[in-house]
Amino acid sequence: MAYLALDLGSGSGRAIVGTIVDGRICLDEIYRFGNVPVKLGSTLCWDFLSLFQNVKQSIYLAVKKGYDLQGLAVDTWGVDFGLIDRAGRLLSNPVCYRDSRTQSVSQKAEAIISKRDMYAITGIQQMEINTVFQLLSMKEQNAQVLAIGDGLLFIPDLINFYLTGNMYNEYTIASTSQLINAKTRTWEKSLFNKLNLPLYLFKNIIEPCSLVGNLTDDIAQETNAPNTKVFAVGSHDTASAIAAIPFDGEEWAFLSSGTWSLLGIQRDNPILTQEAMDNEFTNEGGVGKILFMRNISGLWILQQLIAEWEKSDEECSYQYLLSECEKCKPFGSLINSDDPDFTIPSSMKDAIQSYCKRTDQYIPHTKGELVRCVLESLAVKYHFVMKKLEQCSGRTIKYLSVVGGGSRNEQLNQFIADALNVEVVTGLTEATAIGNIIQQAVTDKKIKNIREGHQIVKNSFNFKTYYPQNSREWELFATRMEHLIT
Repeated sequence: MAYLALDLGSGSGRAIVGTIVDGRICLDEIYRFGNVPVKLGSTLCWDFLSLFQNVKQSIYLAVKKGYDLQGLAVDTWGVDFGLIDRAGRLLSNPVCYRDSRTQSVSQKAEAIISKRDMYAITGIQQMEINTVFQLLSMKEQNAQVLAIGDGLLFIPDLINFYLTGNMYNEYTIASTSQLINAKTRTWEKSLFNKLNLPLYLFKNIIEPCSLVGNLTDDIAQETNAPNTKVFAVGSHDTASAIAAIPFDGEEWAFLSSGTWSLLGIQRDNPILTQEAMDNEFTNEGGVGKILFMRNISGLWILQQLIAEWEKSDEECSYQYLLSECEKCKPFGSLINSDDPDFTIPSSMKDAIQSYCKRTDQYIPHTKGELVRCVLESLAVKYHFVMKKLEQCSGRTIKYLSVVGGGSRNEQLNQFIADALNVEVVTGLTEATAIGNIIQQAVTDKKIKNIREGHQIVKNSFNFKTYYPQNSREWELFATRMEHLIT
């Protein structure tokens, strides 16, 4: 059994083939390509034509390598969309969520419906990048494409439409719009009415683990992939990543660790309380679950430091930086990774040093000191978010599953175990692709259900556990620095 996972991020895309044989899954990355927004006039757009060409190239290369594909599925980042006309033509390139068009739009919307009322319905953290505010900005600007559009398709829905000719909105990606009722998992008509948004643009919602259709004859011929099925999985990449985690129960939490961090739990029902909203938790759609979680700026700061050092041809390999980090004195200084100072600074090193100076702390100078500051700060941030998570959910967390690229950072994982006083389990660096492939196999009826998929995951990957150490010292450090984080 061979399935192609098309995992498309807001910086790059990857095509990974997963084969399931004798109760084990094997991954093969067969193609990687860039996916960066393009400034067109004053608007930051996605180059959808290039993105779709790379999707087709991925299929072609998988077949060329000898894989007999049973199916494929697409997952991407959230909130962004394309508009099509009645003939199925794309009216314009999708606009990137980083575009400035939504500035202050959420504040204007609050004059119509309060933030609290929106949260009580959707359970989604109010952020200006959300689809609802993108649409409101288009109405405000009299965007003609909105007036002549006949269908709104989120990025994975749009790709699948041009692969198969079939149109729908998949649940997990649609939940990022802030227009879905968190309890009924359907479009909330009252929101469309109050905000005067065109409900007719939105399509029927389908759940993950659904068949979309076969590749069209033209696509099948171009990619040499006849009879290949296209599946809908948790097409929001976070949903597929969490679906891969083979551990569950009320004592488990998850951390998707990358440029962004997503710390949370899986639940059957959303938490729509004032307390949850005030603590910036969101209730996004998962695969058969609700993902109750908090968005945190993750390894972005470290990534930007490394990029800065690379430009100066300085030694900055991960192995070197982590070894220098270990040599440094612990608990020297701390930053709040979500502070606006670190959003897009001209120099991340300068931003960290300025923040520490402004907050009367020791100023890190060496690479080791800067890296240790960043990693310890992240661990302390997770410490406070975990406390709020337990408070809002009524759960006591003892185990944390860390997935994604950050799961390879052993120093950070140990800091997390220490700061949170929990056991940290890693092993699923490619969690999104794994979750994508397992869902395809379930939909294709080659495995019974997600639970059987989780056993396959356990059989296939080596897991490592980090046990908490020195948690008392971390608690004291966190308490001393609480005023900077909360």
